[in-house]
Amino acid sequence: MELSFVPITSNFSDMDKLNILAKEAFPPEEYIAPDELIKMTQQDGVSFYAIYNRLIFVGFMVVMIHETMAYLFFLAIDSSQRSHGYGSHVLKEMRNLYPSFQYVVDMEMIDNEAENNSQRISRRNFYIRNGYEPTGYFISYFDVSYEILCYEGNFDFKIFKKLISKIQMEGFTPCFWQE
Repeated sequence: MELSFVPITSNFSDMDKLNILAKEAFPPEEYIAPDELIKMTQQDGVSFYAIYNRLIFVGFMVVMIHETMAYLFFLAIDSSQRSHGYGSHVLKEMRNLYPSFQYVVDMEMIDNEAENNSQRISRRNFYIRNGYEPTGYFISYFDVSYEILCYEGNFDFKIFKKLISKIQMEGFTPCFWQE
């Protein structure tokens, strides 16, 4: 596996593949158009990467950094490339791209009533297998509730809250709670 991370700009050559993956990978309430994600990169500390294995488009990720924290805002692996270890490899490479940071991700909360609950469980298990741990903190935005996980503990909620406050999107009003 020979992964490379290519910054995505408005003239990205695989925009069609990117748009298809973004719509396929996220439910409508979580979908943010790639054009909007590109605009977000104009903010300090926001990176939008295409992920390739040699010349094959594998997926994309959006990472936001603030102070000592790297927040994986989006990670999507193309459906034809899933179950080949790309997601785990991307998480390892993220630690190389952002050394000495605390790594944080949020994911839809487990909900036995949700249509995609089995996907939520699989996603959570994926992050747990890759060293992420529950923080006991949760966030809700765009009418979806998420559990916050961090890599190898020591979650700094104050920095996370500052990082989230930098997100400038219409209707983005996050609510936090702790259990």
